[in-house]
Amino acid sequence: MTGMTDPAVGVGKRGRSLSDNVALVATLGVAVPMRIEEMSTWDDAARQSMTTWSVDIVCAHGDDLLYGGEHCAKAFNALAQGLAILAYRPGGVTFAGLHWCVGSGHSGVTFTGPYCCDAEMERERAIERERATP
Repeated sequence: MTGMTDPAVGVGKRGRSLSDNVALVATLGVAVPMRIEEMSTWDDAARQSMTTWSVDIVCAHGDDLLYGGEHCAKAFNALAQGLAILAYRPGGVTFAGLHWCVGSGHSGVTFTGPYCCDAEMERERAIERERATP
């Protein structure tokens, strides 16, 4: 990802960002919530076990995703799955101007804030306080 200046938006050297890719943003807006729902019965270990596959495929074939190629569909599915996995983490995930976090119910909302969702982080802190209370 040489030349990237903002990992949440993916602004490159030419000033274009991944959020400018209308087709990618639109399809992720549908695919990621579907993957989140699919994973709703998985435990953390199951989600974690799929992380390596997602990372390996996106790293190996991300160029096909951006420019078209033999592995475009596979790379897209891996990206959608990886984003869905990250949506289960505290603070959720922001990518290409969209934000997903399971705890706060944000599902592909346009996001211009910091990298983590304030509502999700507050929800996590409340859970921790509740656990610490005897």
